[in-house]
Amino acid sequence: MLVSAVPVQSQIGRRRVPAVPEPTYWVTGSVGLFNANTVSDGGTHSRWDFGQSSTPRIRASIEKAVSTNASVGLTGTYAHVPFIYEATNVGIPDASEIGTTCISCDAHLNIVSLGGSFHYGGGIGLHQVIEASAGLLQYRDMKRDDDHADLAPAGGNIDPYFTFGYGFGYSISPTMQLSVVQDLGLALHESSGLSSDESNTLRERTLRVNFRYGFANHIRKRIK
Repeated sequence: MLVSAVPVQSQIGRRRVPAVPEPTYWVTGSVGLFNANTVSDGGTHSRWDFGQSSTPRIRASIEKAVSTNASVGLTGTYAHVPFIYEATNVGIPDASEIGTTCISCDAHLNIVSLGGSFHYGGGIGLHQVIEASAGLLQYRDMKRDDDHADLAPAGGNIDPYFTFGYGFGYSISPTMQLSVVQDLGLALHESSGLSSDESNTLRERTLRVNFRYGFANHIRKRIK
């Protein structure tokens, strides 16, 4: 009886839990509302006023899992943004920044970004989501609304950016998640040609809804 009791207790102490599938990769699609402040450009003697208006912004990312709830990857965004283009100096822009200028006019531009990203959050049911990204942001295709003329700088402009996001998610299944995340970000514009009271920092905010899908599952065994 003593001999038979030992293996029985050993089996009870090491109860095997069913294997759990975990995605190796995640893809995420997002739609959000983007708004920003005003940024000054010394090269063109202009100010780009985004007026705190909200504009649709799309975001996509692909990530590789590095642990149960954490992943790293690549993220891109796109927004077609209305703004007011204002001349801060009636002088001629630098030769490298040739393009149409105006004293003050309504305009649109595209803001695109590409960078590395980090995601943390997951598990069964409701959970917290923490995200961060850093990379390059480009202002491009700046056009005046009334005649669609290209505004200076005609070739656009590229700045480094950083964002941090926090929100909540819900796991529909082990491979599907929905979340709402608030992003706060900074894009650092060059400061050459600006006075001390002109801002070279774009402060952006995006509230977005995300759908996350995992694939290429691997099996993680659990033993208790």
